Amino acid sequence: MAEMTTAPTETHTVPSEYGDYHNWSELFHLLNHTYTYCEFSLDENIKRVILFILYLVIFVVGLVENLLVIWVNWQTRGNKSLVNLYIINMAIADLGVMLSLPIWMLEAMLDYTWLWGSFLCRFTHYFYFANMYASIFFLTCLSVDRYVSLTSSSLFWRRHQHRVRRAACACSWVLAASIPFLEVVHMQLVNTGEPICIFMAPFETYDEWALAVSLATTTIGFLVPFPVIAVFNVLTARFLRRTKPESRRHCLLIYAYIVVFLLSWLPFHVVLTLLTLDGNHIILNCTFARFLYFFYDIIDCFTMLHCVVNPVLYNFLSKNFRSKLISAVVKYIPKDHGAPKGAGNSSSTTQHSIVISKENNPPN
Repeated sequence: MAEMTTAPTETHTVPSEYGDYHNWSELFHLLNHTYTYCEFSLDENIKRVILFILYLVIFVVGLVENLLVIWVNWQTRGNKSLVNLYIINMAIADLGVMLSLPIWMLEAMLDYTWLWGSFLCRFTHYFYFANMYASIFFLTCLSVDRYVSLTSSSLFWRRHQHRVRRAACACSWVLAASIPFLEVVHMQLVNTGEPICIFMAPFETYDEWALAVSLATTTIGFLVPFPVIAVFNVLTARFLRRTKPESRRHCLLIYAYIVVFLLSWLPFHVVLTLLTLDGNHIILNCTFARFLYFFYDIIDCFTMLHCVVNPVLYNFLSKNFRSKLISAVVKYIPKDHGAPKGAGNSSSTTQHSIVISKENNPPN
């Protein structure tokens, strides 16, 4: 995960003559004791327990939610609406992030000892970052598409909107699959007494690589998509309030999209940038730097909450989605074969139709 890029930024007290250290163990022993003179006494064991609980809750809830979203939208895959196309792709990306969590959870509990070999060291990080970027890109495309669909009267858009959406999804996956190579190419399995999987660019250009990766992550994952998401969601909310004054609830939900994205990602990118710049570009207070390093993993973990909140905001709060969920579930409800032929099935079908009808036609 992204925390791997920050560990060696503690080297601002390390001599520049890396050649004096002839093996990895000596170097990492030095890095681990860089801040030993700081007065800082938070319990690492408590941190590991908190991380394990957070990972476990996010994994279980996010896995169930995103599987439901994919399943329900797959049942209605003939519907080519923007919601069905972008939402199912975003859910697949969020599910990919969730599937990487068991390894991060075990790694945290093992004090970052990596037991799964060199290939998984690189592939797991690649898989996580590719799906993380894809989720953000689909969220950005959805925000733009929603506004364009509401406001555009272009005949070209009406005729070609489905092609544009398919192309946008394809480009999002290609871009998300390409970006992680910048970091993953330097992920290495290093033996420091115990094997660890860590970002390890060449010593002589390490600072440049770490800064490049950090700035690329922040720019591509936050600085570019967030303004787009914020601007187009605000424009959408203003359009709805102007054309449908009774849509206050929908406007609040749209603003929630912006707030959730901001709260999920801003703390992470601020801390990542500060830790990357610390030493060679800025000098942080020693205790403050240690504080940031200690809580970095927890802040990183909280970014995954967007994979849990996205299905709620974009699916479960929608009456249309709940209606589709009920319809999909009804197909698998066993009929009462013990009743007289036709009677039980008729009753069951009628009851189910009533439920679905209520969902599709809510009272005003």
